[in-house]
Amino acid sequence: MIAKNRSIPKEIEIYEAIIRRLPVNHPRKAEFENKLSRKRAGYKGEKELDYHISQIDHSKFTILNDIRIPFNDTHFQIDSLLISNSLIILIDSKYYAGTLEFYPEFNQMIQYLNDNEKVYPDPVLQTKIQARQLKAFLISHQYSPPPLEPFVAITHSQAIIKNPTQNKEVSQRVFKSPGIFYKINPYLEKYQKEIISDQEAKKIVKLLLKKHKPYIPDLDALNLPYGELQKGVECPACNTFGMERFHSLWGCKRCGHTSRDAHVAALKDYFLINGQSITNGQFRDFLGISSIHQARRMLSHLDLNISGEKKGRIYTPGKSIPLWG
Repeated sequence: MIAKNRSIPKEIEIYEAIIRRLPVNHPRKAEFENKLSRKRAGYKGEKELDYHISQIDHSKFTILNDIRIPFNDTHFQIDSLLISNSLIILIDSKYYAGTLEFYPEFNQMIQYLNDNEKVYPDPVLQTKIQARQLKAFLISHQYSPPPLEPFVAITHSQAIIKNPTQNKEVSQRVFKSPGIFYKINPYLEKYQKEIISDQEAKKIVKLLLKKHKPYIPDLDALNLPYGELQKGVECPACNTFGMERFHSLWGCKRCGHTSRDAHVAALKDYFLINGQSITNGQFRDFLGISSIHQARRMLSHLDLNISGEKKGRIYTPGKSIPLWG
């Protein structure tokens, strides 16, 4: 059973909004296009892993994807978590191309790609740390968990995995994503004794879902050129900014396309780029609306969360624009 599906990372949506609203020849456009490309590649690898996990007998596990849990003064994140009565499996997804050489004795992995050499932290060590953190978290909530076994899935189809030192743990825990069943099956056979009951397993899943805190990127750290981003409502037909509002419709001066709800995408862009709240004045400025009352009516019809009164009223994403859930 899948208790938590994987959703599109917020970084992807943020970078897409930034790229949409940066002018074509802006000097930082390539920077954000590169960031978007890397994030999309990682997400593609995670979805590839999801497909191969779906081929495993789900009756044995409850599956949680992309779980981020606060612990002590930090958070730990697990790409895929499989929970059963006798075993908990953690899988970290890595979308690396090229030749990958694992050197656990030095806590590093070296990637050789296009005549370049790059050093990464050891993925096996990373997922072992996640397993240790998860165990400590569960114990702190009065659970005695079953054995936790960490794995690393290399999800790029063209990657070459090498284990120069013939390290046993690398051989046991690292695999290409299509081989997931054959990699974890020995552990399924090893751990058959039930350590926790069905009820306890359900409680652990419920606890993790309750404590899950999705990652919200720090927009200030991106140092965005806010004054150079294009404002206005984008035409869904020709992608031109600057649609005008006529009564209950948006009209595009360039192609003549009309839309009733084109402002929803613009509002989502605002939240992604500027943060989690907007006022009537900010809404009018960003969408190019002059009427306070018209803006209020539009905002009230969007099922947003509202706080404050009159001029101090603030709107945050709600069910119609569930950005941060």
